[in-house]
Amino acid sequence: MGGPLQFLGLGLDISHFAPNIGLQTRTFCLAGFGCGTGTFGAIDLSVTVIGFDAMFRYPLMKTPQFPNGQLQPYFTLGPAVFIAHAEDTINFFPFNQSDTDTKLGLKLGLGATWLFTKNIGMFGEYRFTHFSPEFTFNDSFLGKSTLSTDVNTHHFLAGVSFRF
Repeated sequence: MGGPLQFLGLGLDISHFAPNIGLQTRTFCLAGFGCGTGTFGAIDLSVTVIGFDAMFRYPLMKTPQFPNGQLQPYFTLGPAVFIAHAEDTINFFPFNQSDTDTKLGLKLGLGATWLFTKNIGMFGEYRFTHFSPEFTFNDSFLGKSTLSTDVNTHHFLAGVSFRF
């Protein structure tokens, strides 16, 4: 493939991470009693990401064996589906509740691939993700409570790349 399209690619990325969400300060309101603030205990959050990447690669170190370059710096950008599962053990009564939310978010990355063969290489990448999940928990005293937050992550990754 020649021309400017030779630098473009598509990628499917599936990953999983568990951000550490510690103690938080929250505002809560009770009908007829007003609003107040309180400390909110830690919540266990696990996230599975399915990303659909548009990729721009720049070929360096071209040889007859590697006509598209053995070293390929790249930039990725695309939407991602974030499946977030929250488990709460102490903040709502009854204890030990969980909820799952699926949201569309953003994923971008900057990295480089070193090819060993035409189809197999290793890569290093900085990745940023953003999404905004909402979770609903029931409380015997407060009723239904919806928790929402923005999750921004910064990851450094290394791995193996398979191309076909």
